[in-house]
Amino acid sequence: MPVLRAITRRRNPALAAAMLVVYAVALVGCDGAPSSTAKATTIDVTMHDFGIRVSRRTVPAGTVVLHATNRGPSTHELNVDLSRYTAANLPLQTDSITADESANGLHRVDSIEQLNLHHTGDLTVQLRPGRYVLWCNLEGHYLGGMHETFDVR
Repeated sequence: MPVLRAITRRRNPALAAAMLVVYAVALVGCDGAPSSTAKATTIDVTMHDFGIRVSRRTVPAGTVVLHATNRGPSTHELNVDLSRYTAANLPLQTDSITADESANGLHRVDSIEQLNLHHTGDLTVQLRPGRYVLWCNLEGHYLGGMHETFDVR
């Protein structure tokens, strides 16, 4: 507060008081909390014996929290992609057992790389309007049915 000290040394108490008020108001505005009052939308995602179930198929654009639970029978991953494809029609790699993650028309938003059996994990993403797919691409899991589509409007 060197500016305030310099002002008070010049004996201008009114200006010093005004500066102190401005300084206090500025500090209140810097509390570290987000300035947006927008609330995140949560989708519960249940991963189970080669399937993915979502609690909502349509959500508003903005912040979305994917609350994923792995009910087994093994470790899974959760990929989130903006897609021109439905989840059941992603292009396959040449191995014919995994989806092609670099396919045209499939754009990765984010992922949970590993979700262990009986664990949960949250993934917070910013989503614009479009079709999104959730899927596990561990060997054979995608073809086994571990995929789901939802829309953002």
